[in-house]
Amino acid sequence: MSGATVLPPRSGDVGERILGAGTGLRFALLLVLFLTSSATVASKIIESLADPRNIRVGCALAAGGNPESDYLGIALATMRAGDAYRACLSRYVPAASAWVPLAVLAVLLAVAGALYWTLPRWKGRRGRVVPVHAVDPQGELRLILDQLVDVAGLSRRPPHFVIARAEATAGAVVFGRLRRYSVCLHGGLVARRRSDPEGFRAVVLHELAHIRNRDIDVTYATVALWRIFLVAVLPAYLVWAALDLTSSAASPVLGPAERIGTGHELLLSAMMIVFVYLARADILRARETYADLDALAWGADARGWHHATPQGTGAGRARRALTSFVALWRTHPAWHRRLASLTDPKELFEPHALTLFVAGATATIVGDQLTDLLDVTSMAWALRLLTALLAGLIVAIPGVALWRAVARAVLTGSRVPSGLRAGWWLGVGLAVGELLTSSTSGSTRLLPRHPEALTLLIVISVGIMCWTAQYAELSVRSWRGRTLRPAMLLGLAATWVVFALWYAWWQTDGQVLTMGWAYSETGIREALQRDLPGTVPGHEGALSAIAATLPVLLPIGTEPFVLWAAAVLWLLPLLTWLRRPAAGTPPWARGTLRSPPGPTHPTGQLLPSLRRVLLAAGLGALVCWAGTAAVMASLHTWQPPPERRYGTYLLVFLASVLIVLVCGTVATAALTSVVASRFPLLVALVAAGITALLGLAGVFLLGSADGCLGPLNTLGSSCHWLPDGFWPLTELLLPLVLGLGIFVSAVAALLGSAARRALQLPRRPVKKPAVRARRTEPGRGRLTARRPGVAAVCLAMVVLSTVTSLPSGAGPPARTSLTKEQLVPGASIPTASPQVLGLQTDAWLRLGGRDLTGRFAGELLRIVTALQDKSALTDRRFAATRIRPHCLAVEHLAAEARTYFPLPDRTQQRWAKLQTQGKRAGADCRRGITDGKFTVFAESMNTFVTMARTMTDLLDTIGTTAAPTGNRS
Repeated sequence: MSGATVLPPRSGDVGERILGAGTGLRFALLLVLFLTSSATVASKIIESLADPRNIRVGCALAAGGNPESDYLGIALATMRAGDAYRACLSRYVPAASAWVPLAVLAVLLAVAGALYWTLPRWKGRRGRVVPVHAVDPQGELRLILDQLVDVAGLSRRPPHFVIARAEATAGAVVFGRLRRYSVCLHGGLVARRRSDPEGFRAVVLHELAHIRNRDIDVTYATVALWRIFLVAVLPAYLVWAALDLTSSAASPVLGPAERIGTGHELLLSAMMIVFVYLARADILRARETYADLDALAWGADARGWHHATPQGTGAGRARRALTSFVALWRTHPAWHRRLASLTDPKELFEPHALTLFVAGATATIVGDQLTDLLDVTSMAWALRLLTALLAGLIVAIPGVALWRAVARAVLTGSRVPSGLRAGWWLGVGLAVGELLTSSTSGSTRLLPRHPEALTLLIVISVGIMCWTAQYAELSVRSWRGRTLRPAMLLGLAATWVVFALWYAWWQTDGQVLTMGWAYSETGIREALQRDLPGTVPGHEGALSAIAATLPVLLPIGTEPFVLWAAAVLWLLPLLTWLRRPAAGTPPWARGTLRSPPGPTHPTGQLLPSLRRVLLAAGLGALVCWAGTAAVMASLHTWQPPPERRYGTYLLVFLASVLIVLVCGTVATAALTSVVASRFPLLVALVAAGITALLGLAGVFLLGSADGCLGPLNTLGSSCHWLPDGFWPLTELLLPLVLGLGIFVSAVAALLGSAARRALQLPRRPVKKPAVRARRTEPGRGRLTARRPGVAAVCLAMVVLSTVTSLPSGAGPPARTSLTKEQLVPGASIPTASPQVLGLQTDAWLRLGGRDLTGRFAGELLRIVTALQDKSALTDRRFAATRIRPHCLAVEHLAAEARTYFPLPDRTQQRWAKLQTQGKRAGADCRRGITDGKFTVFAESMNTFVTMARTMTDLLDTIGTTAAPTGNRS
């Protein structure tokens, strides 16, 4: 412990542990990163050992994957192959048992546990330290240490004190395991005990604070885990990467892609180690500050920190920047920061940019590793669960930091953070993590084709953190309980649900946007026109727009929890209108404050009048109803016959109503955020939620009465009240309006609030009349009047969310004519070069194509050979015994060929034609022999003869295509 500046006693303000310290969550993220990284390395090595010939790549080549393309092109090629690709992996790719990576991970954890157990023994070994009585035979030092242990509250399990006589510094260190701790006093500290008793007391209390705060167990566990990773896991991975790079030199086609991919993974590994070190140093610096404050609270004199050298204020900008950069890598804060924290520990409450950035980047790495470890098809439930848990960890780290910062700001009367900075750095960390993982770039690029799509992560993070900051301030100013933790947990649970929804969407669908567009708008539009009856004159553009947006809307619209996630964003703030703030200092704040509180409650209204919010929602609902009526009137002018109203016409009607409802909801949110005097995002979301709910209610009423509305009749022709008939259509709109529409409204509210700040438009000041101050908060009667309406809104949302989340009993979904070939855009799969085409054809032959075409050609040859006999066309028994079995074989082989990969070039057209001819000729052959129809039988034989000649030419073409690279695998 050192310090040169004499400080006054610390002035009291907010307890530094309000709502926890927040470092435990960061330690948990480091632990998860160790587990997933070790499991990923073990899985890669085991996969290489199980599949030394890399047949998995061969299956991708046979499916049409192009190693010169990005991951999107390869993924689309394998998706287009469908069952054939999965069958190839199952048949040819050896798979190691699932327990092997788990066993490796268990061994690593056991070794890490052994290291954690032995590290304290090594630090406390004989010859390095001696017991206290060896230098204190009179027991004077022992008595002082016992007194300090009592002060720290550790008398029930007192630590063991030892002395390192060879250490000349005036410091100390704690080591140990599971409540068996030792405090090692350096010889220099013991020597200055008499000359500087206050400094000695401060150092010992600081180390005892580490024990009291349970820093030792977590720190040593992290050290043990990452030493095992650096000593065992990382070297094994580097050896594997070196071997992979060496083998990649054997193939001029696959080699460049493999080298770029391996280089990307090496860069990821290096950056991961950097992130871990920075995160660990950041956590330890915070724990040092907490220990300083605890020592000060236990009576340590601030003059005990008297060996610090104040930071020079005259240093240049470059020198200060270099000093700040170096400080990021240190596990102890700079002395001038430690001294400043003794009087004002504001750094413990600020959401630091480095903390949030590293948390976002490491969490993205963990998410990518989870996707690699778990099979998306067979273990989708496990991947979804782990992704949700990871999302909770991601959002909890900045969330807790924001809640702590907001609570301190409100209690001290300082500026309340908006959440914009926290969301920005978290989002940037998530985006940088995506750039490092190569999942968005592929094996031929260092950056994705569309990096601008990563801004979605920043928008999501900023929106969630801004909501968190405003809801935290609202709760801090209005919460009346003895502790603020329930309010924080409720708010964090809401952000967890929201972020888990969008993070899961990003992992499955959003990530693809960085690589390109994975759907063919033309194919979807043509399928809609084929599958849906009726035409839409003059609305081809609308159908094209629907085809373009369906791939985006369907994943969110079919998500069963989207309504729950959107509902919590506005129902929780709505419930605050039912909360009566406590007068003066709330109970939870009394145990936190060390000095009189700041303005925890404004003398004006905390929230705007609920009547104004309902008025805004009512106006928005009127706009939605008027827009729906206009849509119905427009569609009524070209209403088709009744039997053709439930196809394309209905689709255009639903899309138009959806646009009206979402636009009305978004406009309400944007305008409300501009005029709201406080908490603009929360107030705008409440107004938007009620607008959407009322708008849907109006649409449901109009639709149920369709047929009785005269010029507004759209789907109905006769006047009947049919709520059951229109409810399925309303249910389709629910997740899109009350789910996706609310999220779009949140973005509009943030933009509206930002526009107001940019234009510096004045907000309506909060009235503070002295005479009527007691009436600025709602009275009991007004709260009682609000409760039925708020309860009705909440009940309606709970019922609608529950109904939408439950599985539908409507039976299997309707089949569509949309094929995988039509769904996949051709531009996303580039044309293969001759070298790549040779590899693809060679893989196609090796993994089943050669066997399939050989059997097909063999059966054709047997039929042609049998036809050389004079009895082939005259003897029915001869045909039944010598030809019919081969006809059946050709027919079955044609069906089998349809389940195998298509040929990777234009030769597929000839191969597909042979399959069609074989199936038809085989059926004609059977029918002609069975029914005695000579003409049918003769035509089928002519077809087989033609097929035999075509098959010979096809085999020559395939062999020529594969010849340039046929000797490579």
